[in-house]
Amino acid sequence: MREPLLDAARGALILAVALASACGSSAAAKDASADRSAVQLTGAAGLGDAGLADRSGGQGGAAGVGRDAGAAAGSGGAGGAPIVPDRVLADAGAPIGGMSLDTFDREIDFGFEPYHDTAQTNLADPAVIDAGTAPLLAFDPDEGSPSPGSMEITVPFSGANQYVEVQSYVFVVPQDWSGHTLHARLKVDGGSTFRGYAQLYVNTGVSYLAGATAINLAPGADWQEIAMSVDHPMTVADVERYSAKQVVLYGLQLNTGASGAGAGPATFHVDSFSLD
Repeated sequence: MREPLLDAARGALILAVALASACGSSAAAKDASADRSAVQLTGAAGLGDAGLADRSGGQGGAAGVGRDAGAAAGSGGAGGAPIVPDRVLADAGAPIGGMSLDTFDREIDFGFEPYHDTAQTNLADPAVIDAGTAPLLAFDPDEGSPSPGSMEITVPFSGANQYVEVQSYVFVVPQDWSGHTLHARLKVDGGSTFRGYAQLYVNTGVSYLAGATAINLAPGADWQEIAMSVDHPMTVADVERYSAKQVVLYGLQLNTGASGAGAGPATFHVDSFSLD
């Protein structure tokens, strides 16, 4: 049986504890919140995480992730997403390269980001949920790439500039990911008309400065692999303060884009975050 995660609102409550543990000061939460207006982004982490055993016990991102990167990064392509080559996998069972971060073989520990966005519509915002249908996050033991076990995300999209974000726990010790590329595998389940984009991101430093790369998703129900250079993301909240040597969380946003083409209810499977 699939087991839905706790509701999105828990992320905001747990984050206060996580920030205190990871950063040692409540000032970090204030700094992170102030950076929201700088850029629209997200963060994530789960199971089977080689080298990442030093996570805090709290979900990340509620006070640190800006919200404007999707719009800024999306200026180059149809529907608000950048023009980036499709990355459909010829073999969904092909092994991942580099270091495995999250493989979701037995469970997931991601959560929705519940941020209240005034520029776009975060469908995991409690205020939005109260007026409609909540997105769902669950563990699927059957679907996966390269092996069974993945994160299943069901989203009630209905228009342009709508999104959900799934993200990780805050790392107790910031990670040096300079010189590396962050990868993730995902697919849009069959029957969906979704034509939006996916956006990988990391947050860095005590102020959770964000860097993100948005990628058009290919049509069809095949597994795809997307990637982001941690040193050189497509969009950065603050170039002077962003640091690939101080990654504190990472994640994924799914966005319908500015045109909202094909915006309708959709189910996604996400698997195999890795770093090479």
